[in-house]
Amino acid sequence: MPVEIIYLWLAVLPVFVSLLYVRHRLQQSHRSGEPFRLFAEESRAARWWSQVSTAVSDPAELPEPPAIAHPVVDPETVCWPVAVLLGSGVLLLLLGQAAYRHVPFPGRWRVFGLMAVGLAVFLFSGYLSRQELTPGWVVRPLTPLSHFLQTTPLQVLLLPLALLFAWMASLTAGSTLSAYHAGAATTAWLAAMLLVVLGSLRPAEQVFPRLSRGDWVMTAVLFLIAFLLRGLWLDKFPDTLSGDEGSAGLVARDFRNGLSNNPFAFGWFSFPSLYFAVQSIGIWLLGSTTAALRITSALAGALTVTAVYWLARSMFNRTTALVAAAYLAASHYHIHISRIGLNNVWDGLFAAAAIGALWHGWRTNRRSSFIFAGLLLALGQYFYVSIRVLPLLFTLWAGIAFWAERERFRHRFAGLLLSAYTALVTFLPLGLLYLRFPDNFNAPMQRVTIFNGWLDHEMLLRGQSAASIILEQMLRAALGFTHQPLRLLYDPGAPLLLTGAATLFILGVVWALLHLDLRYTLLLLPLISAVITSGFSLDPPASQRYILSMPLVVVLLAVPLGEVGDWLRRLWPQKMVHVAVVTAVTLILMFIDIHYYFFDVYDTYVLGGWNTETATEIAYYLRDEPAQTVYFFGAPRMGYYSLSTIPYLAPQMRGIDVVEPLVSAPSWPLDDPTLFIFLPERERELAQVLSAYSGGVVEKHEMADGRHVFTVYAVEAVEN
Repeated sequence: MPVEIIYLWLAVLPVFVSLLYVRHRLQQSHRSGEPFRLFAEESRAARWWSQVSTAVSDPAELPEPPAIAHPVVDPETVCWPVAVLLGSGVLLLLLGQAAYRHVPFPGRWRVFGLMAVGLAVFLFSGYLSRQELTPGWVVRPLTPLSHFLQTTPLQVLLLPLALLFAWMASLTAGSTLSAYHAGAATTAWLAAMLLVVLGSLRPAEQVFPRLSRGDWVMTAVLFLIAFLLRGLWLDKFPDTLSGDEGSAGLVARDFRNGLSNNPFAFGWFSFPSLYFAVQSIGIWLLGSTTAALRITSALAGALTVTAVYWLARSMFNRTTALVAAAYLAASHYHIHISRIGLNNVWDGLFAAAAIGALWHGWRTNRRSSFIFAGLLLALGQYFYVSIRVLPLLFTLWAGIAFWAERERFRHRFAGLLLSAYTALVTFLPLGLLYLRFPDNFNAPMQRVTIFNGWLDHEMLLRGQSAASIILEQMLRAALGFTHQPLRLLYDPGAPLLLTGAATLFILGVVWALLHLDLRYTLLLLPLISAVITSGFSLDPPASQRYILSMPLVVVLLAVPLGEVGDWLRRLWPQKMVHVAVVTAVTLILMFIDIHYYFFDVYDTYVLGGWNTETATEIAYYLRDEPAQTVYFFGAPRMGYYSLSTIPYLAPQMRGIDVVEPLVSAPSWPLDDPTLFIFLPERERELAQVLSAYSGGVVEKHEMADGRHVFTVYAVEAVEN
């Protein structure tokens, strides 16, 4: 089993460790004869940490919610869980009945087993609905756990039921892009997430925090600005459609056309297929176009800006939140990542939202925040791969929180545990698929690892040790934030942050280290992880490996500007000097990045290079032509299908690669109108085609700067 498969343990590790810890504390209590305490007294190390750490500085911090007493079993607390159990039993039966004929053996017997559970749940809930009070034999076994979780006893039953629905989703989905029963699989997965949410919420607690009108207005304005910068002229910036985008588009188009329907399988490049199902919405709205592939990325990028606003708003204050979100909206890096039709940008959205929800739950002990953190963390696993490290970072951060603030951890332990369980339930269909096909889990990392011969070659070539080469890789990755130009997916000739923003970021990192607490630890861990993992990956600083870090980078960037604004407000409390200074600096930073991306980057940068330019021009030409056969003279530089740009944008064409050069006139039967396309290096073979098929039209296509791209010869059908 590959080493990387250990990541699959991360969702269940907190639950497993927590159960072991509870068992240990129970044994200690029994031996000592003292009352049971879940957590020991605060350690000396924790007291030292508390002295050197900075407390949360948000003046709007919510008070601790009142502890829920021992659950009272009465009709008020019973009716809705019983109704949910009743509906869940019926739904489990219905889903199994609909799908079992489509599921092959031995999975069919497992579906029957889940149907039996559904029947039992239905009968049990029917029995409960006829009782005036819930029987003691039902309540007593559930009461200790419900007391610990601060829920009602019957809510506890919803938690394992959610796991069974997630298993039903896996069984009815199968492992190919054509699900056994897509409707049953998707419904079961959604039901699993709903059940785990309903089973985790505290009674009478407000699910969503109250937000001011000003925050809603700022969220809407930031989203609009960010979406306009990302969603307009999607086929112009960048003006080429890469082969990777085309490959993703082919899978998404299969979802649109009904040829694929399984969101719990693997698509192009072993990526989870849920992303392609989402991307197909753009094709449904806009057709098989460049904009259709990229519109969902633009939406995800704009939503990331709003997620960053709420992340920084929860951690700091409105000024810091506005600066962070505004700069991210204008960031040349984030604009570009949001304007390409790939799944990368989604990791930033889920990471920012999950981290924000986790911190809000930690700060306020609001149960819904912990639940949302688990949901978002697991949903992110269905998109790009950089977010895979986040469960490990959350677990590490929770360990630090336990060490640093034990009393607060004790109050939030149930929320953290339920957050991990929510992530497990949500991730389960994909996790079970990874267990069956570990190579697909491993594939994205194996493509970029330095241990596939690259490290050995570099050690021999440079005469350096492996450790020194890896450290050099990490240094390059660290410099990619502020000094080293980015590479690969986005190669603008500049680092992640331009000069002014880079200066503020460095100040923010120094400030965070000097005032290190749990809040700054949560911000810094993903940045440290990006540097470390890049040391073991090819080509640092690779731009796609900063997706997860970028939302946190802009928050750290905004911290010193927010502090300066606070200092100026204290010096001139009656004037608006702090507002003017912070606004001016933020607008200048935004202008620099926007101008750089839309007016400077594309002077030298081409997404995908010359072959992608060529494929895009050919595809745009073919897109407007009727369906016909295309003989493509491009080898060895490129083939008709070597980049998926052409098949995606011109799906009506049937391409045939002419690999070997023509030495005589061809004798292919042309039953329909036919196109012959020649790249410049093979244009001399046009003479052979003209001698065989006369009477056609020759067109030479050039770029605006005069570069010859291709030549096309169009002929009508030729009778044999």
